[in-house]
Amino acid sequence: MKNGKMKILITESEDFSQHAFKELQKHFEVTKGNFHYDEELKEMISDFEVLFVRLRFKLTKEILEKAPQLKYIITATTGLDHIDVDYFESRGGEIISLKGETQFLETIPSTAEHTWALLLALQKNIPSAFDDVKKGNWHRDHFKGNNLKGKNIGIVGLGRVGKQVANFAEVFQLNVGYYDTQFITSKFKSFTSPNELFAWADIISIHIPYNSENDNFVDASLLINCRPNAVLINTSRGNVWDENALVELLEKQKIKGAATDVLQNEFDKSTISINPLIKFARRNSNLIITPHIAGASYESMAMTEEFVVEKFIRMIKCAE
Repeated sequence: MKNGKMKILITESEDFSQHAFKELQKHFEVTKGNFHYDEELKEMISDFEVLFVRLRFKLTKEILEKAPQLKYIITATTGLDHIDVDYFESRGGEIISLKGETQFLETIPSTAEHTWALLLALQKNIPSAFDDVKKGNWHRDHFKGNNLKGKNIGIVGLGRVGKQVANFAEVFQLNVGYYDTQFITSKFKSFTSPNELFAWADIISIHIPYNSENDNFVDASLLINCRPNAVLINTSRGNVWDENALVELLEKQKIKGAATDVLQNEFDKSTISINPLIKFARRNSNLIITPHIAGASYESMAMTEEFVVEKFIRMIKCAE
């Protein structure tokens, strides 16, 4: 600790909020980094008491052991599956995140907007049509799409993002149904089981948090209820659904298509090229994959970074 100030390392500083950075500088000794590999991070973190992380790295026990001085991890996310929470907290560490900050998070639209972007791109065949045009073609009849109006959208998890997606759905004149064990509303059609929701929906949008209860929640026994014309969208986490079961339905044309912003084990870059969804997408146009960018809008990232920085500063001041 230099001059009584804690040392903070920002692990991914590209486009980091200038306001948040200046606020941190008022109270701490701040170092900006922009690391891309685990080994780079391991070499740098030994003397820091605070890490500010995004989603490029999975902070495993192996990495955290290289930071014996580390007391706090700041992450502008709701999910914490990129951190070995049990290990870090077992050694007395504390994580400052957006988890539970419902009122603030309701002002952040990026994930719901991206959900809708994936849905429209899938239903209107936008990526494959654009790829074909770039080849010098103009095959209008090859890329006929589908309307959304009048279709049934089933939302799995009616939390913050699920509600935002449901509100967008009303604008597009969709029939909205949902399954959720905690959030209940009479505004939309409620289902008492996910099987019933999947059998009813033309579009299924997944918005449940990842935890032990939701691991592989959307499994083969649930997916088998899908309509043949159904499409699935996942902007939650890759581990909430069974990727192999999904690919099997796509291969057998038991569902029409899917789009996802997340993959299982996405923090292990060595698995990306062999992921079953990516292997299917290389050969087919009815699966769209984006690299976990739903929350990565300039505006939302700045807002969330500033919020967790203010939260951390308040916490430190209270502890003094």
